[in-house]
Amino acid sequence: MNLHRIAAIFWPGILRGEIVLILFLFTSSYPFDAAVEQTFLGEEVKYLCKQFDRVILVPKSCGGNRLPVPDGAEVDESFAKSFNFINRVVCAFLSIFSAYFYRDIKRQWPDSFHWFYLLRLAAFLSGARITRKWMERRLKAENISPHESVFYTFWFDEVNMGTGMAKENHPDIRLVSRTHGYDLYEEIYGIWPCRYESIRLLDGLFPDSDAGEEYLKKKYPEFSGIYQTALLGVPDPGGISRASEDKIFRIVSCAIIHPVKRLDLLMEGIAAAARMRPDQRFEWRHFGNGDALEEYQKKAADVFPSNAIGIFPGYTTQGDLIREYLSTPVDVFMNVSKTEGTPVSIMEAISCGIPVIATAVGGNVEIVSEKNGLLLHDTPQPEEVAQSILWALDNYEMMSKKRRGSRDVWRSRYDASGNFQRFAERLSEIRRA
Repeated sequence: MNLHRIAAIFWPGILRGEIVLILFLFTSSYPFDAAVEQTFLGEEVKYLCKQFDRVILVPKSCGGNRLPVPDGAEVDESFAKSFNFINRVVCAFLSIFSAYFYRDIKRQWPDSFHWFYLLRLAAFLSGARITRKWMERRLKAENISPHESVFYTFWFDEVNMGTGMAKENHPDIRLVSRTHGYDLYEEIYGIWPCRYESIRLLDGLFPDSDAGEEYLKKKYPEFSGIYQTALLGVPDPGGISRASEDKIFRIVSCAIIHPVKRLDLLMEGIAAAARMRPDQRFEWRHFGNGDALEEYQKKAADVFPSNAIGIFPGYTTQGDLIREYLSTPVDVFMNVSKTEGTPVSIMEAISCGIPVIATAVGGNVEIVSEKNGLLLHDTPQPEEVAQSILWALDNYEMMSKKRRGSRDVWRSRYDASGNFQRFAERLSEIRRA
């Protein structure tokens, strides 16, 4: 531990007349592996630790196994303990006496005149209230000055709102958030409570795609000055994937098993391609967990003809996934989601030189092009998915060029070392401004 870190712990705010920079990073579960955040955050935190004197990881949930964290990062589990059932219920009841509650009902009217939305609003403000109370206690307990700190929420949700509410008593707070897919596109995932108020309280909002930034500018143009695309990224895998040479066409996908990922569509498309080419063998390997994992395993066995097979390894760490790509032939990566931010799963694939077939939704249109793959329209039918697979099968030379193109796209836009370094510097600038 260097002198800055020691001084930051025992004498916050005073070190040779300099401001000691402290970053609170609120996550859903990282550094615990209950969710997939480690795919995004494991690498980013390394760069944050280089830019800030202290980086404090604050997970909302501590389920699963605790993963190792980069040197210099601390973990505070007390926030997760605040989100207990009794606390949530009490704070949800108190939220109906909040001015935010009635302002949001008025702003969202008439959509807010529904029992489900009112419950969601109460739950949202409950989480925000818990966050605010925890944060103010945390600052007081360690005598941390808000003037030294940046509060960064990885997801744009009630935790962000609660941190912003604390600005009423601590106007020096600097608050930023990333936003991705489910926490951004309201027309697809439903209206987020207190969205206008949440954005108003921010000092920076960073969508992970240019499409996300444009969406925000159209939806909430009055706050355009705080929007800025901040691309995610993955590190150099240290190798390149190879195409199959044994007359099996290998398709890979990677995503949580959820309806928005449209795995049924992908499965039906692969099955249709296999029926069109009965003499060609197809193998589909899907990485990712979900409640319906066993259901999909059984369905693939029923839907696929004898010349196709579906394999579902379940959850896989990023390191294991990359090793799989480098050690086993992969002919194409596929993503047929209904909506996306910028999928890290596609970044991982292109970093290994794998061409991609994806639907033209969200950030997919920025990471996939003729250079490195094929874009389907946003609502393809199984037959169209099948035709794209057969095109990739029949055009070996063109797909070889797209393999090189994938690697070029990763290097120019999604290399973690550049993207995370620039983002860490941007957060530091916001605090120093």
